[in-house]
Amino acid sequence: MKGLAIFAALLLTLPAGAQEFAARSSVGAEVKLARGLRLGVQEEVRIGDGLSALDDVRSTLDLSYKLNRYVKFSGGYTLINPYSQSASGFADPRHRLFFAITGTYRVGDFQFSLREKLQYTHRSDVNIYQTPPDAFALKSRIGLKYKGIRHWEPFGYFELRTALNESWGQVTGGIQTTKKKEKDYYAFTHTGYTNIYNDRFRFNIGTDWNPTKRHTLRFHVLADYISKLKLDTNSDGTRLFIDTTGWENTFRLSFCLGYKYSF
Repeated sequence: MKGLAIFAALLLTLPAGAQEFAARSSVGAEVKLARGLRLGVQEEVRIGDGLSALDDVRSTLDLSYKLNRYVKFSGGYTLINPYSQSASGFADPRHRLFFAITGTYRVGDFQFSLREKLQYTHRSDVNIYQTPPDAFALKSRIGLKYKGIRHWEPFGYFELRTALNESWGQVTGGIQTTKKKEKDYYAFTHTGYTNIYNDRFRFNIGTDWNPTKRHTLRFHVLADYISKLKLDTNSDGTRLFIDTTGWENTFRLSFCLGYKYSF
């Protein structure tokens, strides 16, 4: 209840027009290689811009190992292909590596879980003084699943994402204006990627439907509150523009459908 209250309070800080609707659909498969060891693949399509435009397509290969009934390790690679509306095609792919540790504990029909996931994302389509080309993030998730209904497993979780190396710098002197008097700015010195803060709060609620042991359909809704500190600099990283620098807060609601086949 406390988490819901915090989430509701964050939504009240959003300006008008800062809400977004999105959708995700995925198809995946998983095969058992050995006892506790599984290999998985997944293809995911994400729709954004108010459910009206393709956002990106993601291809994932992952490997997981269940040490015992309580602990599981997993890791993998995701190729992210953003879709550019202006270019009418895919451009500037991103590469992501991730590693996670998940702990689970079951009490009757209830399964509690805690997961820590470290991810690294490389992208080349950024102003390096605004956005790190090699970004690290930590995702901390606590969840609950109910296993007392035949074929159905409703679940919910809360996840906090922490950006570990966002761009940072120092301003010097007073306010200056560009020659055409279009923008005000401070002289800026980029000092590295040392800014750490929580940039996303996520609630997820849904259910898995398992008609057989091999087939799983997942229906769920993601509610994300995203808070990013935007540093708007010139391409040389020597000017920090005042009017377009600051916190950008967005609430995004995503409707998701996924299918997985287990060999």
